Amino acid sequence: MQKLTSFFRFGWKPIYAELIFTALVFIPMILFSYLITGKIVHKYMVSRADNIVSFERMKIEADLMEPSTALGIFSETVQDMIANGDSSERIQQIFNKQSFYLNKKSEFSFSRYKGFYGYFETLQDGTGPVCVNGMGWHAVNGFVPFERPWYKAAIASRGEIGESYPYTDIITGEVIFTYARCIYDTQGLFAGIICLDVQISEIGKYIVDSSLAQGGYGILLSQDLTVLAHPYDLFIGMTVGDPRLSFSIYRNELENGEDIIERTMISFDDQESICFFKKLSNGWYLGTVTPKFPFYYDVIKMAVGLVFLGTLFAAALIFMLIRLDKARRKSVMESRYKSVFLANMSHEMRTPMNAIIGMSAIGKNSGDITRKDYCLSKIDEASKHLLGVINDILDMSKIEANKFELSNTAFEFEKMISQTINVVNMRIEEKNQKLTVFIDKAIPKILTGDDQRLAQVITNLLGNAYKFTDKKGSIRLNASLLHEDSENVTIEITVSDSGIGISPEQQEKLFKSFQQADADMTRKYGGTGLGLSICKNIVEMMGGRVWVRSEIGKGATFGFIVSLKKGEDKKKDTEYQKAEEINVPNDNFKGYRILLVEDMEINREVVIALLEKTEIEIDIAENGLAAVNTFSNNHEKFDLILMDLQMPLMDGLTATRQIRNLNTPNAKTIPIIAMTANVFSEDIKKCLQSGMNDHIGKPINIDEILEKLNHYLKN
Repeated sequence: MQKLTSFFRFGWKPIYAELIFTALVFIPMILFSYLITGKIVHKYMVSRADNIVSFERMKIEADLMEPSTALGIFSETVQDMIANGDSSERIQQIFNKQSFYLNKKSEFSFSRYKGFYGYFETLQDGTGPVCVNGMGWHAVNGFVPFERPWYKAAIASRGEIGESYPYTDIITGEVIFTYARCIYDTQGLFAGIICLDVQISEIGKYIVDSSLAQGGYGILLSQDLTVLAHPYDLFIGMTVGDPRLSFSIYRNELENGEDIIERTMISFDDQESICFFKKLSNGWYLGTVTPKFPFYYDVIKMAVGLVFLGTLFAAALIFMLIRLDKARRKSVMESRYKSVFLANMSHEMRTPMNAIIGMSAIGKNSGDITRKDYCLSKIDEASKHLLGVINDILDMSKIEANKFELSNTAFEFEKMISQTINVVNMRIEEKNQKLTVFIDKAIPKILTGDDQRLAQVITNLLGNAYKFTDKKGSIRLNASLLHEDSENVTIEITVSDSGIGISPEQQEKLFKSFQQADADMTRKYGGTGLGLSICKNIVEMMGGRVWVRSEIGKGATFGFIVSLKKGEDKKKDTEYQKAEEINVPNDNFKGYRILLVEDMEINREVVIALLEKTEIEIDIAENGLAAVNTFSNNHEKFDLILMDLQMPLMDGLTATRQIRNLNTPNAKTIPIIAMTANVFSEDIKKCLQSGMNDHIGKPINIDEILEKLNHYLKN
C-alpha cells in the first residue's frame, strides 16, 4: 500500500496525460470499429445472399438442361423410327428401355424425371391415335390429350422443345412440369408428341434446404408467379398477389419480369430480412430471404467483444505505460548508481595504480636492497588488488552479456573450504579477529561442480565480514547438509560476523549490480559494489539462492544454498601414491626449446624472466607471420609454442592454422598454447578450434605456466 501511495504521489504526474489519452482514444476506436464492422457485415451478407441465389440459379438451369437435352435426343430417335415405319410395338419397346435408363440416371439429380411418354395420331402399321408410356401407364376412358398442359406446350412450341406451366399430375398427384416436343412424319405432317415430366418437389426441396443451410430460406415461383417452394407449406400454391405473402409488396416488379436485388422485407416469421429474386431462363423466379438478425447479432457480440478487448488492451497499455515509466525512472536511478559506481571504480583502480607507480619510482631511486624489496612487495599487493577489481568487472560484464558459464569438475569440499580460508586468513589475523569454521561431517567428501566459483562466493562473503567487522571481532563460517539423495546434495553455507550490521533499506540494495549499501561506507571501506551481485548470479546458476539477515550494530549473516552432484571418492593405493611421489613435477626444462610469439616487448621480458630459472631455451617471434616463417625454417628445433592472439600483420589464430597446415613432420603435433588476455570462454573455444592445445590467461601465473610446460613437455 505504501508503494502504491508512493507511486500516485511521485509516479502518476509525469504520465497522467498519456494514461487519460490512452483511455479516451479507445472509446472512438471501439465505436468506429463497430460502425465499420456493421457495414462490412452488411456488405458480406448482401454479397453472400446474392452469391447463393446466383449459384442456385446456375445449378437449377444446368440440372434442368439434362432432361431437356434427353428429350431432344429421344424425340429425334422416335421421329426416325416413325419415318422408317417401325411398328407401335417396336416404339413401345424403345420407350420402355430409355425410360428405364432415364429413371436410374435421375436418381443422382434433384430434378427427378420418371420416363418418356407420348401421343401419336397415327403410326405406319395403322395404329392410332395411341398413347405410349415407358413407365407402364395406360390411358383411361375419358382421357383427352388435347386438354393436357403438355399437349398445349408442345403445340405452342412448333417443333421446338416446349415447357409447360407447373400442374398436378393426374397419376401421382404431384406438382410437375413437362418438357414436350411435336414430331412429324416424312411428309412433314404432325405425327405426335413426345413428353418428359419433371418433379418440382425435389427442386423446391433443394432450394429451401440449401438456403436454410446458409442462414436464410429459399422461394421458387412459377412463370405465373405461383409459389412452388417455400419453407412454410401453407404458402405453396399462392400467387404473388396474395397479401399473406410478405414479398407481395414487390408484385409489380415481378410481374414486369424485373429482378429484385437487395430489398428489405419482413419474413414470414416476422424478422427483418433482405431478399433477392432472380428470373430463370424458363420464366421461373428463384428467391432467397436472409434475416438480418443472425448477422447483426454477431456484430453485437463483436461489439461487446471489442469493448471487452478494448478495455483489456487499454488496461494493458496503461499498465505498460506505468511499467515503462517505472523502467524509465529505474533507468535514471541506475544511471545515477552507475555514475557513482564509475567514480568508486575509478578510485578502486587508481588507488592500486598509484601504489604501483609510486612504489616503482621509490624502488627505482632507492639504493637500499631492503627498501627495494619492500617496494616490490607493495607493488605485488597492489597488482593483485587491481587484478581482483578487473576480474570483478569482467565477471559482471559476462553476466550482463549472458556469457557467464560454470564448469563441472570433481573436488574435495573440505579442501576447497580450507584453501579459501587460507586466502583471507592473513587479513583476518591482521585485525586480530576470531574465525570459527564448522563443516558438517555428513557432507560427502567428493562433490562435482564449479569449485572455483563456489570458493569465489565464500571468499567474497568472508572478505565482506572481515571488512565490516572491527578489530577483535568474530567471524563464523558454517557449512551444513540440508538434503541428500542418490545423486545430489543440497548444502547451506553461512558467514556470520559481529560487525556494524546492515539496515533493511541497505539490504534491498546489496545484491543489485553497481550498488552498495551506503555511499559513506564505500568511501570508508572501499569496494566496487559488484561482489555480492556476482555471488548472487553464481549461486542462482548453481540452482540455489542467497540471502542476508542483519540489524544495525548486531552484525550480519550472509547465507546461500547450492545443489551439487556427488563425486566418486577414488582411494589411491600405496603403489599409486609412491608413483605419484616419484613423478613430482620438475621445474627444470634444460634441453627444451620453445618459440615465444609476442608483439609486446615488456610481455616478452616478463615471460623470459619468469622462466629464467627453468633453464629452458626461448626463441622470439614478434608476430604471427614471423612465427610461421621461424617454425617453417627451424621446425625441428622447437618443442612447444607460446602464442599470443592479438598481434600486427597476423594474429595468433591465423598463425596457428597456417602452422598446422605446413608439410613438416611435427607441424600437426607440436603443442601450441595460447598466452593471451582474452580469457572468455568463447575466446578459449576459438583457440582450440584453430588447432591450439591449451590456454594461459594474462596476467601470467608462474605456477600455471610451469604446470602446462610439465604437462606438454615431460608427459
